[in-house]
Amino acid sequence: MSALTDAVGAVLDKVETGRIVFSLGGISIDANSYKGVKTQIDAGKIKVEHNPKIGTNNGVYRYTANTLFLGFQTADNLDREALIVHECCHAAMDIAAKTVRVAHSEAAAYVAQCLYFYYRNEAAFSSGARKPTFASEKLSAAWDVATKARANPALSDEDIAPLLAAIAKDPTYKDRHDKDEPYDGV
Repeated sequence: MSALTDAVGAVLDKVETGRIVFSLGGISIDANSYKGVKTQIDAGKIKVEHNPKIGTNNGVYRYTANTLFLGFQTADNLDREALIVHECCHAAMDIAAKTVRVAHSEAAAYVAQCLYFYYRNEAAFSSGARKPTFASEKLSAAWDVATKARANPALSDEDIAPLLAAIAKDPTYKDRHDKDEPYDGV
C-alpha cells in the first residue's frame, strides 16, 4: 500500500471518524460506513490515488472507477483529514449501491466533513475558545447542519434546506445538483 493509502486508513481509524452518525435524504452514515470503506480499501476494491490536477486541497471519489483521488500526497493537516472523510462518505454511499440526488450526496459528505472537524477540535469548540470561519457558503451551511446532527442525527428536509440551497448555487454542482448519482456498488 502507498503512504497516501495508509494516511486515508489512519483517518478512517480515528475515534472521531467513528463518532460520525447522521441521516439525511435517505442516506445514513455512521461508524460502520467508514469501517466498510476501510475494509474495501484494504481489500484493494477501492483505490486511493494522488492526482495533482485536481488541486492540492481537493479530492474526488469516482464511483465508476471505485477510486478516491486526492490532490495531496500527505494528510498533514486537519482540513485534508476532513476532506478524506468527505470523499469517503461518497465511497460509503457507493458501497451501499443506492441512487441518491447529487445535492443529497454532497450534503451528506459536507456534514460528515464538518462533524469530523468538530470532533477533532471538540475541546476548543465546547469551551467557546474557537469558532470556525468558512470562505465557502457550503461549509458554513454544512456546519449549521452538523451542529443539528450532534443533537439529533435524524436530519429533516427543513434542517438541510439551507445546505441544499448552497450546493445548488455552487458552480461545481449548479448544473447537476438535482440529478441522480447512481452509485453502483463496489
